[in-house]
Amino acid sequence: MLKKNRILLEERIPIKTIEEPSCKRCMDNVDTGKDLCKACEYPHPIVNDWYFNKVKCLGKYKYYGDNRFKIPINILSILISLLKSKKKTIKPKEYAGKLLADGLFQIFNKFSDIFENSLYLAFSPKFDTLQKNQCDYIVDPLLKRLKKEGIKIVNISNKIERVKNVGKNMGKDIDQRFLDIEGVHKVNGIDLKGAKVIIIDDVYTIGSTSWDLSRALKEQNAGEINVLAAGRHILYNKWIEKEYCNFDELILYFSNLDIDRNRSLIDKVRIKKLVVTRENQIDACIKGSNKDYQLLVDFNEQKILHYCHDFIQNKKSNSKRFCKHITKVFINIRDERGDQFVEFLLNQLYRNLDKWVFEDF
Repeated sequence: MLKKNRILLEERIPIKTIEEPSCKRCMDNVDTGKDLCKACEYPHPIVNDWYFNKVKCLGKYKYYGDNRFKIPINILSILISLLKSKKKTIKPKEYAGKLLADGLFQIFNKFSDIFENSLYLAFSPKFDTLQKNQCDYIVDPLLKRLKKEGIKIVNISNKIERVKNVGKNMGKDIDQRFLDIEGVHKVNGIDLKGAKVIIIDDVYTIGSTSWDLSRALKEQNAGEINVLAAGRHILYNKWIEKEYCNFDELILYFSNLDIDRNRSLIDKVRIKKLVVTRENQIDACIKGSNKDYQLLVDFNEQKILHYCHDFIQNKKSNSKRFCKHITKVFINIRDERGDQFVEFLLNQLYRNLDKWVFEDF
C-alpha cells in the first residue's frame, strides 16, 4: 500500500521511500535541479558503460556508528540487517525476505514502465556455492507474488557464477572495488536473445556489482537491464534522519520490530508506576518476576537508564534499542496522553539519537 512517501509492507510495517530530488538513474542524492548524481554523470574511469538502465530502490539503507555498535537509521535498515545476519537462524531471514519482497513488488508496480515485459531475473551469487545468498530470501516470495498476479519471470541466478573470490568490500576504496569486481561474473548455458532482465540486490551502493553482472548478462545477449534493490546505501558520516515520524514507525524502529513479531511479550509487561515530569523526564517502575525494574528517560541529559537483562545483557543499550519494558512504557504514555504528545517525545529521541546514551543505572 503506497501512501505519499511511505510504503506499508504487508499493510503493517511502514517504510519511508526515497524522495525527490534523487538521481534519475541510481536514486542517490543530488542537488536541486540536477538529474544525475556525480557518479552517474561522471562514471568511474573503469566504467565504459553502466550496461544497466535504471536503479529503483525501496528506501535508504544506512548504519551510524563504528564497527562495534552499528545503529540502523530506519526500519528498512533493520530488515536488511536481519537478512545479512551471519547467524544460522533462518526464521528472521525468511521474515525479512518476505516483507522486503512485498515492498519490491510495490516498487515493481509503481515503476511498471521500467520493469514491465521483463522475462528474466538474476542476482549476484556467493563465490562459495554452498552458501545461500541473502537475495534468495527476497526472490522466492517475490516470484510467487508476481506469479499470483499473472507475471511470469524466470530466475536465472543458477546460471551465474563468480569466477574468483573478491573478499569483503569493507575498507576498500572505490577504485579497488571496481578493479576487484571487473570480470568476476560469468553467465553459463543461456542465450538471452535480447530479453529484458531485472537484477535483484539487497543493497545498492556504488554500482560495481550490478555493473559487472550486467556486463556478463550483456555478453549473453541480454536486452535492457534494470536493477531492483531493497536499500539504497546513502554515504553519510553523520546521523541524518530529521523528518518527523509517527508513533507506529518509531515504536517499531526502537523495539527492533519486536512489537510486530512478539507483541504478546510486550502486552504481558505490567507497569507499576509511570510519571512524566515537568523536568522532561519519564520515571517508571516495571513489575518483574523476581524484582521490579526502574526506568528513567531524561530528555535534558539525553539518557535512558534501565537495567533489565534484555536491555543490558542483549546489548540493546549499545545498539540504542528498546527492551519490551521501555516499549510498553511509551505505549502506555500514548494511551494516557495521546499520539501527538508521545510522538513529540519519540521524535526528540530519534532525531538526536547519536547524542543519546542508553545505560545501566
